[in-house]
Amino acid sequence: MENLGKIDAKEISKIASSLMPPFTRLGKHTEYDWVKLPWKGIYNKVLFMDRVTGATIELAKVEKGATFPEHYHPSVQTLFLVEGRLRSNDTIITPGTFNVIPTGQLHGPFFAEKTSIQYKYFSSVPVYFLKDGSTFIYKEDGTQINAGKLDMKDALTLDNLIRV
Repeated sequence: MENLGKIDAKEISKIASSLMPPFTRLGKHTEYDWVKLPWKGIYNKVLFMDRVTGATIELAKVEKGATFPEHYHPSVQTLFLVEGRLRSNDTIITPGTFNVIPTGQLHGPFFAEKTSIQYKYFSSVPVYFLKDGSTFIYKEDGTQINAGKLDMKDALTLDNLIRV
């Protein structure tokens, strides 16, 4: 620890410049393909992912008739409906609707009455925990790692899996 005080601005700059720049897809999103998610009729396009914090901005598409299953995330998520029409239980979500989904909050399912495009922000790498324990982790390009089923039976019956 005593060497820590001897790091100068030049060394700090060298360390900072060695960090990976964020993953970005700049310009028109139509130039990028939709990436299939594990559920029929569900796709994404990651537009930005900070490789240090995992903060992610994406577009998500739910095709008409498809259902995005009920799930949790270990991070904050925002959702802005750009186009289409979604139903979640008794709630109808129309274009221009903005929601903040707290860390660990159970949300969904989202049924697309019309093909829907959502603009989403995640405060860290997107991870999906389904109620059966199935777990999916995003890579920076929006493809996913199927992490298998976690034994979270007790936690996955709660409205919020992180609250005491």
